[in-house]
Amino acid sequence: MSTLHDVALAAGVSDSTVSRALRGMDTVRPKTRQRVAEAAKQLGFTLTRSASSLASGKTMRVVILFDGPVNAWFNANCLQGALEVLAPEGYDLVPVIAMTRPELEDFFAKLPGSGNNMDGLILPSFLLEDSYSQALTSLHIPAVALDTSSTTQLPASIVLDNKGAMYDAVRFLHGLGHRRIGYVEHPSPAPFESSSHLRERYFLEAAKRMGYTDGDVTVFPKQSLVERMPIDEATAEITGRIVSAPNRPTAICVEIDEAAFDIMQRLRVLGIRVPQDMSVVGFDDHEAAALADLTTIHQDPQLMARAAAQKLLTMMRGGTLDEPSTTFRTTLIPRGSTAPPPQDRP
Repeated sequence: MSTLHDVALAAGVSDSTVSRALRGMDTVRPKTRQRVAEAAKQLGFTLTRSASSLASGKTMRVVILFDGPVNAWFNANCLQGALEVLAPEGYDLVPVIAMTRPELEDFFAKLPGSGNNMDGLILPSFLLEDSYSQALTSLHIPAVALDTSSTTQLPASIVLDNKGAMYDAVRFLHGLGHRRIGYVEHPSPAPFESSSHLRERYFLEAAKRMGYTDGDVTVFPKQSLVERMPIDEATAEITGRIVSAPNRPTAICVEIDEAAFDIMQRLRVLGIRVPQDMSVVGFDDHEAAALADLTTIHQDPQLMARAAAQKLLTMMRGGTLDEPSTTFRTTLIPRGSTAPPPQDRP
């Protein structure tokens, strides 16, 4: 059976040139690539991924680190988007989950050894502490932050405009006439700060800009109250707190669509009509949002993940990024879950 070295001898080039040529890399001149391809064909040689890795010093493996289940709407779409870019280039995309702080710390503690088993890293939603960013930099592992704040210390990032999104949501509710509004946190938050945590801060900032006072705005439920509950129990608890609030809002903005769906259903069971008694705004534009007639903030995690993977691909190939940080805007999609507030409610 012919080997890569046999092809190199037949073509009169080095082993690494054979590897680069057969992988289609543009660092090989066209005539050389053709000569290598002809030699490989004559010898019946096919380049395996393991042989390619040995010759190039690359693992052809990218890790994508999630802070929640892979099948969650945002994570699944990120995985799909990154895969669309990396798979055709011969890379394996390996999902890793860190849902607790010890798991996250363990990932970075083991990074000096496990870093040899990856060529790059994508980090959706994480707001990394400086020590983690420095660890990646010191190990020379190309990394891209996906859906993060603009303050990331990583060499590349995809930033979702959460601030603009929350301003649009508050301005929309204000325009409808709502004077008592609420923000609903993620019912099952990660135990460390993620990008979605920024939304509460930006919602409160936007409300202040629009003239709301502290008494006009309520945050539900405060994470410590529900963080140990299963998600269905958490949404039930949150809904109960919304309905029984002393200064019950006439409109709420929910951190993720999937929680908004459940809360709307529970409100209706309790006799609170949506949108006649209470308006609801979600965030994501989940595939089921149109069916649920949910007003929501549209984002496209597949598109963002593709952009992140393209940046990572450039860095893994030793290229320079024209735009290290790219910001993606959101769009408010009005549907039937929002309306002006009731005028006759006490």
